[in-house]
Amino acid sequence: MGSFCEALRTLTHPGTAVLHVKFTDDPTLAVCNDSGGSVFELAFRRLMGMRTCESRCLFSGSKGEVCNVEPLLSGPDLKDHPITQYSLLAMASLTKILVIGLKPSLKVWMTFPYGKTDPTSVPQLAWQFVPVQKVVNPVLAFCRGDTVHFLLVKKDETGTIHVIKQRQLQLNCDIISLNWINSRTLVVMDSGEKLRVVDRPSQEELESLDVAEVQLVYNSSHFKSLATGGNVSQALALVGEKACYQSVCSYAGQMVLLGTKSAHIMTLRNWRERVDCLLKQERFVEALSLAWSFHEGTAKAVLGLFGDPAKRKGVVADKMIEILFQYVERSVKKCPEHGKIQVMEQHFQDMVPVMVDYCLLLQRT
Repeated sequence: MGSFCEALRTLTHPGTAVLHVKFTDDPTLAVCNDSGGSVFELAFRRLMGMRTCESRCLFSGSKGEVCNVEPLLSGPDLKDHPITQYSLLAMASLTKILVIGLKPSLKVWMTFPYGKTDPTSVPQLAWQFVPVQKVVNPVLAFCRGDTVHFLLVKKDETGTIHVIKQRQLQLNCDIISLNWINSRTLVVMDSGEKLRVVDRPSQEELESLDVAEVQLVYNSSHFKSLATGGNVSQALALVGEKACYQSVCSYAGQMVLLGTKSAHIMTLRNWRERVDCLLKQERFVEALSLAWSFHEGTAKAVLGLFGDPAKRKGVVADKMIEILFQYVERSVKKCPEHGKIQVMEQHFQDMVPVMVDYCLLLQRT
């Protein structure tokens, strides 16, 4: 059948282990960081038919070792966003966060120190475009330890980039992975291998899930640079104990976890699936209450409800009527046939007011 793959270039990085390699929005521009704590830009060129790669150092590990780099990727629907022309790159060192622009020329737009942190905590970075008052701008979430900070990045008319600190999120756990699953919802993994779903606007933890059985793969050997003689600082090797950067990622609203024997894909349930999940357990009152929160727009991490508010309310109201019919049918079928009249009365006193209340709320008498 012949070979499908062709090696275009082989780049050697002597002396240190490569920890991350990531493309920017520009397909000719990538970045990498190594176990010496340095960050390099890789510019791919074709000169007279020859494929070349020019490397330049963006940050030296002697100024504080960088553990993680994250270019801002805009995706096809935001490729014309005014911020994309700067090729922004976030870098997390052991002491601070830096936001730099690679274009039109190298410029540091912001540095932000962590303050006091546990030396074993792993620095985390995650970009997301977030709509704020009808304008969509990138937000950088970052942490080292138990506090997630948010930075809003926007460009003014003069071409200056402003980095504005938003309110932070305090979680009582040591975070080893931080990902956005959509513009309102974050998924964090703690050092006890628990996944936590967090609603950013309300700062509420919505759910936690133990994923120890996944047997998550850690990147410790790369951080200790075992393949190149273990020539790394003690501080970087310490962070490497809990580094799982390549093993947890989010893509298109899904979380992908790399385990030692299998890969796992997780996704948030959409609003209908969440209601149906309660109905399967015959938890009708909770299903109605959840559906009403979708109707009123007070629910968190809502997926799958589109269109204008009136249309959304109509869709949810139809679902609620469907639940009420199921509830009536079950109430009659599960009615205590034998026993005192008081038992019958109590059964219907529990059931009927709930049905009547929701019919009145929905104005469907």
